[in-house]
Amino acid sequence: MQVRTHDSAEEFRSLAGPVYRRDPIGFTVELAGLAAPALPAAAVLLTAWDAGRVVGAAVQTPPYPLACGGLPNGAVAPAVDALADRTPRLTATRGPLEVATRFAAAWTQRTGAAVDGRTEERLHALDRLEAPTVTGEHRTHRTSDTDLLAEWSGRFFVEAFGVAPRPIADHRAFVTTQTRAGARFVLWLRDDRPVSMAMLRPTVVGVARIGPVYTPDADRGHGYGSAVTAAAASIALAGGAGDVVLFTDLANPVSNAIYRRIGFRPVGDWLAIEFTTRR
Repeated sequence: MQVRTHDSAEEFRSLAGPVYRRDPIGFTVELAGLAAPALPAAAVLLTAWDAGRVVGAAVQTPPYPLACGGLPNGAVAPAVDALADRTPRLTATRGPLEVATRFAAAWTQRTGAAVDGRTEERLHALDRLEAPTVTGEHRTHRTSDTDLLAEWSGRFFVEAFGVAPRPIADHRAFVTTQTRAGARFVLWLRDDRPVSMAMLRPTVVGVARIGPVYTPDADRGHGYGSAVTAAAASIALAGGAGDVVLFTDLANPVSNAIYRRIGFRPVGDWLAIEFTTRR
């Protein structure tokens, strides 16, 4: 099996798109990335070939991890070789448990990098929506909500991924970029006060993805996170989505339980692995 790296985003889209569209739920992250108006110049784009046809793909849009889930078993080693030359300071990879584990083992052996952290996740797909009965109501975001959404997004990334806090301007840019790409932020209100948020990404190949979902500490324990997630799912279905998906952190049993209660079922386990790079 051979791999090729690509400098042209359009070429990569045309080759990798059919691979990812075979499983729109499993490749929800990759397909959303390909549907963006433009891929960053620093994107890492790789396809795997067997007998003259494309059989796999991997993509990274910094600062996010390399999405390795589209690599078949036989493509992992040659992909690692190609990426070690092109992107020797790769900081993370993410994908289905088996593929991500295999990629990380090959990467650390090939580059001398060490595993610096692991986040175990579970992908869920909506079976039948069971909206909870929670005091309040939902609405989609307004321009005046940008600073609040930026603050809550920043808190989410710190809590969920353990990253260092970043300037509010960075998170404001995140909110702006996502909304320009078609994402909607859904807020749950209690007495007209926002108490929880969920980001609903655009539907791609029939699949809409929810996340992040965040409720401030002072407002937790009242079901607001469940309510806003159910509201976002309802909006997605009303807009024509055939499937609604979300990821949960397996280290957080509360979120896994509440999503099951509102109708989400597990699809598979994912793993994000961080690396410390050699100097």
